[in-house]
Amino acid sequence: MKRILTFILPFLFLNVSFAQESWELESNIDFPRLGLISLDNQGFIFIADLEGNIYQYDRTGKEVNNFSPPRQGALISLEAARTANIFTFSIDLQEYRILDRFINPIAENRVPLDQITLAKSATLGNNNIIWFFDEADLSLKQFDFRIRKVQQQQPLNLILNQSSLDIRDMREYQNLLFLNIRNEGIYILDNQANMIKHLPVMLEQKFSFWKNFLVYVSDGNINLQNFMTGKMETVPLPENITVKEVLINQYNVILSDGRNIFIYPKSKSPLKDF
Repeated sequence: MKRILTFILPFLFLNVSFAQESWELESNIDFPRLGLISLDNQGFIFIADLEGNIYQYDRTGKEVNNFSPPRQGALISLEAARTANIFTFSIDLQEYRILDRFINPIAENRVPLDQITLAKSATLGNNNIIWFFDEADLSLKQFDFRIRKVQQQQPLNLILNQSSLDIRDMREYQNLLFLNIRNEGIYILDNQANMIKHLPVMLEQKFSFWKNFLVYVSDGNINLQNFMTGKMETVPLPENITVKEVLINQYNVILSDGRNIFIYPKSKSPLKDF
């Protein structure tokens, strides 16, 4: 009997290991006119449709709140990861909005044309600052939304003098400014817009971060790249779904195919130790 148990136990451990590495789907949100997705640090999921309406879901996929702006327009930025505020920006409307955790507007206004002629990208920074990329003069501008004044600007065409400056996405994270530039990769700047480093990553989704990782989908895997050291970790995606975007918080791993949002508990996924 002792010899039989010794033989069986390794197979039991193999089965446990396999089970721990599997994906367990919690729920699925079907969202036909999906625009943008963002997660906060409380477990809520925020989704914007193509008209700029925002819907809030809990970590199980149940809708709990929604917000409809007075002027409809597609959003290019939806950021909910900060502790207190949610940020949105629309290129078409040249309008930004800051909302509280219950998606009530705190500050909303048009981009001031006398200071920022054509804002093509925006992200919420620290200390009441919004970063804008002004395509008219190719500069990064720090705009204080409380006093509605540009406090500082840097000519991006001088900082990245060999770049097309075709910015697909921009995000401040951990006091660093990340720029995703088409066909060039990701540039990382400090909070004074000084160049730090370049990552040759051709990112097809909006910026997604978890701890010190840049997170994205490529070749059937979730890639987690440490944006300071460059070290890469990869985790295979679940089978039988097409994934275009991945987001992570302490509760869930969110995958999207462009219409459906698949919610996987992080503790029951291959990413449980990240």
